[in-house]
Amino acid sequence: MSKPPRPVELGNFVCKFGSKNLLDYFETVVYPAFADDGLLRKYSDTKYFFDKVELITIDGRVLLVGRFIKDMILEREQIYKQSQGLVEDHDEMQSSPSAIFVLVLDVHRLIYLKETKFAPTLENFKSTIESFIKAKHKLYIDNLAEESKAAGNRVTKKKLLLEHFPPTLDIIPLTSAHNVEDFIRQYEVLSSVTYKFSDRNDELDNEGFFRAVQRQKDEVGSRTTTIKHSSPEGLEKEAVIEEVQAATVQGNQRVVMVGKDSSGNTVRGDNNDFQLKTSIEVTSHTPVRIAKKMFSKFLELLGDGLIQVENPPKRAREKLAPYRDNDDE
Repeated sequence: MSKPPRPVELGNFVCKFGSKNLLDYFETVVYPAFADDGLLRKYSDTKYFFDKVELITIDGRVLLVGRFIKDMILEREQIYKQSQGLVEDHDEMQSSPSAIFVLVLDVHRLIYLKETKFAPTLENFKSTIESFIKAKHKLYIDNLAEESKAAGNRVTKKKLLLEHFPPTLDIIPLTSAHNVEDFIRQYEVLSSVTYKFSDRNDELDNEGFFRAVQRQKDEVGSRTTTIKHSSPEGLEKEAVIEEVQAATVQGNQRVVMVGKDSSGNTVRGDNNDFQLKTSIEVTSHTPVRIAKKMFSKFLELLGDGLIQVENPPKRAREKLAPYRDNDDE
């Protein structure tokens, strides 16, 4: 029996170190955070970790791929028997649902596939890798401090942190223009739309308005900048549809909308509610083979214009050159 297609999510993986980007600390912080199999995030009786992480090259593009695992213990207290009804019955079993991830390093786009039922969510992934990156950054600072001390030119950790800023991470879902339109049309009255401009990768927005706001945010040194449209009588939905589609297509802005539906119920939505949804058939259990199909789907969506990504900048290609290998077969 063939397996049903598995859902695929896409996001913009925005990892910043002050004004520097993911690739500036890829070798020293980011890659070790993914590849160190000794790292573990524990939440109650649940453990999150990465497995089978490696770098592969496809069509000259360097991808970081691997499996993300949620390891937990399922407990039961009772079962139902037709002759007896509910019966106390204590038992437990280990369960380890998983997901496959592909990080397209030159454009910082994440492709995420849930390969089992109850697989870890994208938010689980974000929380885990964020904690691992912070741990590796702390170790990096500690090592620099020790090296400076051993060399007789001691540099304090406080000074090192001014040069090597602590990391921040955000994963912004890529959206579908069709889903944006469907979501907005459910409003009877759309009372407010808020755009949150935060740190982004080293890329420009296609739309002049959003590019100008982002540039101004950077020039004044703001960590986050917010723009809000509001009207108690309701905003013009056709114009909002176009604006939200332009704002979210590259995954650079978060959008929050609030209003009421035809029944008078308050409806609140953000990027997660109109994210791009797709799927692929999985015929392998090997992360690299699954990753190839995931990347192929990414290129297909890109070619169809359903997602927009700038061409990889020259500096990104240069930084990835040491990791680029002959294309995997």
